Amino acid sequence: MQRGLSHFKPMKKTLYQLIKLKMGTATFFRKENGCCPCFSIIVVIALLCTATAHASINIPIQSSFYEDLDILIAEGLIKSDTSSTRPVTRSEAGRLLVEATETIEEENTTSFAAERLESMSEEYGDEIDEARNQDSAPDTFIKPVEEFSVSYHLLDGKYSIFNNEGIDYYDGHNAAVRFQSNGRLWKYISFYIEPLLTCNESFNNIDGNDETSVKLHKGYLKVTLHNIELEAGRDSLWWGPGYHGALLISNNAKPFDMIKLSNPRSTLLPWIFSYLGPFKFNLFVAQLDMDSAPEDPPPHSKLMGLRFDFKPHPLVEVGTSYLAHFGGERPGIESLDISDYLYIMFSNECRSFDKRDSNKQFAVDLALTIPNLSNVVPIAESVKCYTEVGGEDDGYPPDRRAYLVGMALYDIFKVSGLNLRAEYADLSPSRDDVRRVWYTHSMWPMRQDGRIFGHHAGTDSDDLFIELSQRFNNGFHYKVGFDKEGNGLSYAYPQEKYQYFCEAGFNIKQRSHFTVMYSYEDIDHYMNVNDSKKENHFLAVEFDYTF
Repeated sequence: MQRGLSHFKPMKKTLYQLIKLKMGTATFFRKENGCCPCFSIIVVIALLCTATAHASINIPIQSSFYEDLDILIAEGLIKSDTSSTRPVTRSEAGRLLVEATETIEEENTTSFAAERLESMSEEYGDEIDEARNQDSAPDTFIKPVEEFSVSYHLLDGKYSIFNNEGIDYYDGHNAAVRFQSNGRLWKYISFYIEPLLTCNESFNNIDGNDETSVKLHKGYLKVTLHNIELEAGRDSLWWGPGYHGALLISNNAKPFDMIKLSNPRSTLLPWIFSYLGPFKFNLFVAQLDMDSAPEDPPPHSKLMGLRFDFKPHPLVEVGTSYLAHFGGERPGIESLDISDYLYIMFSNECRSFDKRDSNKQFAVDLALTIPNLSNVVPIAESVKCYTEVGGEDDGYPPDRRAYLVGMALYDIFKVSGLNLRAEYADLSPSRDDVRRVWYTHSMWPMRQDGRIFGHHAGTDSDDLFIELSQRFNNGFHYKVGFDKEGNGLSYAYPQEKYQYFCEAGFNIKQRSHFTVMYSYEDIDHYMNVNDSKKENHFLAVEFDYTF
């Protein structure tokens, strides 16, 4: 089995002739002959004619798999990924790990990443076997409980919680219990269920208002045909290369109730589009819930999203993301039909008080990974630099822009597993009269149940994040970091929030992991009031077991 995308077979040799192009150690392809009148037809043909594995569930956004995957990519072991679009299916994870394994075997590489790959291969051994030989994979299986976790969270004050899929914890004692079930039916269908039980001492921060609740946190059904996947249910998304946040979609808010169409495996398009490299797309329509907060959208409003992700060079990944928020239960507005959905999705015109009126956002992101950096500068073994630039409103191109930039240094000073990350986001456009536009549309703000589903800092804000982390192959890891968030930058007294955090975790046994976290939060000019201060503390302990 060849590495990278070499498992993609030509539709017809005369129409889709593959020629290997060596770019460093990666293998890419281009087509010499053939044409197609429409990009969408090319995409459909490529996906239908691409071999893929059986139906497969997604790896949750909060999984440590993604940090480990970044290490393998930075080391140059994986070239055919499109890692800025998450989640990734377990089937695709198996393919990527096979690619990394074959790279190590061909180059006889020994490094921390190679040792980390060995640990990942134990966890995803079934998916690796399936990627190598699909006939060895069972068509049907059910795992009633694959993973179980219990966590305790102590808040002293209204500590700021973000990027945790909309789960709220309140001042005092909080506990959460969850488990995950999944399965595959007849090769083409997969399902995932994640119930969540929460216990809060002061629900909604009301003293004595203790509450226990059980809900379906995530759950979906997927149908997979060749390399086209249709998912229906509740799940989280993350679009963009950011580690601490994303402009349009992150896991800050609760998972979406949605229908999503995508290609689970990165694929190579035919004709001249093959020069774009590995390709992945996401298209979804979600129905948003509402909270009691007045700034939330109308009940049952709709969110449509479209993302394209390309990797034209083994070191470069480019993505585009687009959102349209519209509809809902509003007096005097009739229901929408299919033509209305298409118009809203592809029109850039504001139609105030019309049923086709909407709020839209657009973003472009770029990630550059440079392996073997220590051969030039002895600071780190490799580096990843990335940016995301977004626009809000109806300009050509979209104006009222926000941006995010970040950098990750891997194996700094040649210390195995020691990584440094820095990320900055600015969500306050430069003109004073429009500084408060991001996520704050009068009818369709980009939020669900009180949480922004883009960057957690919110409108008229900026955010600086720094983290030093190290992961050892014996299962121990630690993180220490700092986050400075400014809110209400256009006010006379911008709120300044400082968070200092640390985390440590270790394996109790092979399949069980224990993690403890502590963070201190210091806020100046709280709620943009001069000399108003707040201090909050956060302590969390979590245990999870994989069966």
